[in-house]
Amino acid sequence: MKEPSGGGEAAQSAGPATRGSDRSGQGLGRLAAPSALGLITHGLRLGHAHVLRYLAVIITLQLVNALAVIPGVKALFTLALESCGLSNLTDRNLPVMLADPSAVLLLLLIAVLVLLAMGLQFSALIVMVNRQQAGLPPTMRGIVSETCSALGRFARYPSPLIMAYLFVVLPLGGLGLSSVLIQGIDIPPFITREYLKTPLSGSLYAAIIGAVIYLNLRLMLTLPMFVVGRRRPYRAIVESLRATRRTFWRSAALLGVPVLASALLMSFIVEFLVWGSAAAGGFLEAEGAAWAASLSIGVGQGLGFLVIGATTVVIIQVLVAATRSRLGLPNDLASLREPAPAIGSRLLRAMGAAAACALVLAGSVNAAPVMAGTFSRAADTAILAHRGFSGGGVENTIGGLEAAAKLQPDYVEADFQETKDGHFVASHDTNLLVVAGRNENIYDMSVAEVTAVTQSVGGFTGKIPTMTEYLNRAAELQIPLLVELKVTGHESAGYLDRFLAEVDATGSAEANIYHSLDPEAVREIKQRRPELQVGLTIAMSIGAIPDVAADFIVVEQASFNPAVLRAAQAEGKPVFVWTVNDEATIRELLSLGVDGIVTDSVDVALHDRELVSSSPRSAYRVGVALAHLDLFR
Repeated sequence: MKEPSGGGEAAQSAGPATRGSDRSGQGLGRLAAPSALGLITHGLRLGHAHVLRYLAVIITLQLVNALAVIPGVKALFTLALESCGLSNLTDRNLPVMLADPSAVLLLLLIAVLVLLAMGLQFSALIVMVNRQQAGLPPTMRGIVSETCSALGRFARYPSPLIMAYLFVVLPLGGLGLSSVLIQGIDIPPFITREYLKTPLSGSLYAAIIGAVIYLNLRLMLTLPMFVVGRRRPYRAIVESLRATRRTFWRSAALLGVPVLASALLMSFIVEFLVWGSAAAGGFLEAEGAAWAASLSIGVGQGLGFLVIGATTVVIIQVLVAATRSRLGLPNDLASLREPAPAIGSRLLRAMGAAAACALVLAGSVNAAPVMAGTFSRAADTAILAHRGFSGGGVENTIGGLEAAAKLQPDYVEADFQETKDGHFVASHDTNLLVVAGRNENIYDMSVAEVTAVTQSVGGFTGKIPTMTEYLNRAAELQIPLLVELKVTGHESAGYLDRFLAEVDATGSAEANIYHSLDPEAVREIKQRRPELQVGLTIAMSIGAIPDVAADFIVVEQASFNPAVLRAAQAEGKPVFVWTVNDEATIRELLSLGVDGIVTDSVDVALHDRELVSSSPRSAYRVGVALAHLDLFR
C-alpha cells in the first residue's frame, strides 16, 4: 500500500484556502489559530516527544555539511582562484575573479551546492515535523521520499531570491534557523564600529539591523511553504509575506520567545560553569583545576548543542503549524497525542545519554593536560591602541594619542591621508559628516581648512592634526606608532615622495612601523625604503595570505583564522589582528599566539595579556570557549 504524503496533503488543500484568504485579507490570510504562546507550548511538547530522532538528524546533516560539503566548497573555490591566477580573494582583487568566466561558473556551482546542502538540512526537519503534525508515521521511507522531492525542487528552481534569503537574510537575522554552512556570515566588526561612532550613524545602523530582523519575520514561512505547500520559491516568498502581513508582534513572539529563552538558559548555564570552574580552581591543585575546566567546557558545549538543536526543532514546529493553518490543513495540535516510549525507545535514549557523557569525558581527558599549562608566549603579543584611545579623546587626535600613551600600549595605530594641497593629516574618515557634521571630503580641502575642523565623537572634541604634529607628539611621549597610509584614489602625483619626506622630517621614521590597505603603496614604500617595517592591511581575505613583499600583515578579525596565522608565520611574517574589542576574542587571540592585537579596549587587552601569559589556561579558558553561548560575554 502506498504511504500518504504530508506534502501531497498540503498541495491538495492549499489552493482554495490561499485564494480565499487573499481576497479577504483575514483568517487564513494571516497567522491564525492558537495564540503565539500556545503554538510555542505545543511545539515544545511535540518536539520533546521525538527529541532524539530530531537531534540525530541534525547531527547527521551537520556532519555531512562539515565533512563533505565544506571540503567540496573549498576545493571548488581553490579551482576558481587558480582559474583567474589568484592565490587568495580580497576586496581589492574581487573584480579580477568576477571578470573570469570559468571562475564565475565555479562560484555559481558553489552557490548551488550550498543551496542544496541547506535545502536538504531544512527540508528533512520540516518534512519530519509536518508528518508528525499530520499524524503520519515517521517512517524512513516516507521521510526520505518527501525530502528528496523537496530537494529536487530546490535543484529545479535554484532561485536567486531563495539564495539571498538563505545566504544573507537568514544568517544576519539570527532568529533560530542556522547551519554550519552560514555560521561565518555576519556584519564585520569594523563596520559595526564605524557606524556606532556617533548617534547619527548609530541610528542608521540600528535601522539597518531593524530592517533585517523585520525581513526575517516577514519571510519566516518561506521554507515551510516551499516544502509543505510545494510552492515554487517566488510563490513561497509571496505566501509568507501575505501570511505575516500586519502580524509583526505575533511573528516576533513566535521566533523571539524560543530564541530568547534558549539564549538566557545557556547564558545561565555558562555563567554557572565559569563560576564552578573558578571555584574549583581555588581549592584544587593545578591538575584538578585543569580537569574541572575541561569538564566544564565539555558539558557547556554538549548542553549548548542540545539547547540549540531543541530550539531549532521548536521553531520549525511553530512555523510548520502556522503554515498548515495558512494552507487550511488539519492543525489541532492540542489533540495530537504521542504514544509512551517503548522499551526500545527508552533504551535508545539511555544509549544516547551514555554516548553524550562519553564524548564529554573523552574531550575532557584530551583537553585537561593543555588546561594545566601556561601560554607564556602571550607576553610577546603587542597591544596596539586603535587610533589612540577613544575613552580619553577623539580618535586620531592629539588628545586621543595622549590618552593612549597613559595606558602604555606597545604601539598607537593612526591613520593619515593627503589633503588637496599635498599635505598629510591624521584622519580615518575621508568625509567629515560623521565626525564633524560637515559633508566635505579631505581630498577637496587644504591642510589649513582640515586642521581648522573640530571633531565631536563620544563626548570628546578635538582638532584634526597634521601628520607632522602627530608624529612629533608621539616622539615626545616616547610611544611608537603603527602609521597607516590611507590611499583614497584622489592622491596627486608624487604623493609617496611627499609622505616619506614628511615622515623623515620628524626624525622618527625608523622608530615607527607602517601599513596600508593598498598593495601597490606597500610594495613601493618597501622598495624605496627597505629599512622600514611595512605591512599589508587586509579588510577581507579568503584563501592563502596575499603574495606581497610586506614585513607583516594586519588582518581584520572576521578574516582571521589559525590557518592564516600558521601560513604567515611560516613565511616569517608577524600577524596583527584588528580591531578586536571583545574580551573573549582578545583572550582567544592571545592564546593562539598572534603577534599583535589592534584594539579600542587597550586597558582590557593589557590586563588580559598579563592574565594569559602568567596564569594556567584553566583560569580563563572556560569563559573564552563558551563565550559564543553566553549573552553576557
